[in-house]
Order: sequence, then C-alpha cells, then structure tokens
Amino acid sequence: MSAPTVGDPLPNPTLHSPDGPIALHDLLGDGPLLILFYREDATPACTTQLCAFRDEFELLTELGASVVAISADDTQSQQRFREAQKFPFPLLSDPHLTAAQAFNVADPPTHRSHRAAFISDPNAIITLTIPFYQPTNLNHYQSIYQSLGI
Repeated sequence: MSAPTVGDPLPNPTLHSPDGPIALHDLLGDGPLLILFYREDATPACTTQLCAFRDEFELLTELGASVVAISADDTQSQQRFREAQKFPFPLLSDPHLTAAQAFNVADPPTHRSHRAAFISDPNAIITLTIPFYQPTNLNHYQSIYQSLGI
C-alpha cells in the first residue's frame, strides 16, 4: 500500500475529537484542507512542525484553507498540547492508526504515524502529498504554500 497520490480520493477515516468521533470528510469546507500528521504531542520536532502553521494561520485562512493535525495521542493529551501552544486548528486523535494506515504513514512498531502533510481540495481530491514531512525542510514547507496558491 502506498500513500495517496495527487488526484486520488481523500480517505475518510473516523477520528476522535474532544466532542466525539468525526469523519475526515466532515472537515472539508469551501477551500483546501491541510492535513498534518505528527508523531507525538509536545515533542520538539512536532511542536516545531505545528507551530509553523500556527504562526502562519492568518495567511492560511486568507488562502481559504482549513488545517487539521492528527496523531495517535489521546484527546486529553492533545487538548493540553493545543492549549499550551495556542493552536487555532483542531488536533484529532487516531488511537488505532486508522487514518495513518489509510494514508500509509503509520509506524506500527512505535504506535505512531510518520510526520506527513497532505492537501485535499473541497471535492475530497488529493492535491499535494508529502508522506515524510520534515519540519526543517524548507522545500516541504514551501510546497504546501505553493499548492495553496502562493
């Protein structure tokens, strides 16, 4: 199984939010959806990964994009992480790696996902895939914004 590629349909796994289960497609809006997989709450690389999008959230919304971040952490841990870092986007729990497996970014031995980034258009079609996203790789970061129209 490989990661979805550009033009593929967006997988629709069910994730967990503080308010209960939510399907990924329920997060689609009028603009693109940036889906970020991260390994673990409050770790240095993952904090760097998500803070970069927190810090540019105004630009992302100006571009019409929505953002969601997904990890295997439980919703309580994610809520603490979200509040501590003031993330303006939801963190969703994937405790059984269902979403990570659907995107082929699961790392079963660690019960985590790889850091990854995907963009879907409003019609649930993948427009960008970065299955091994590295927060310090400027090309990865720039690819996301180029895909969003900058």
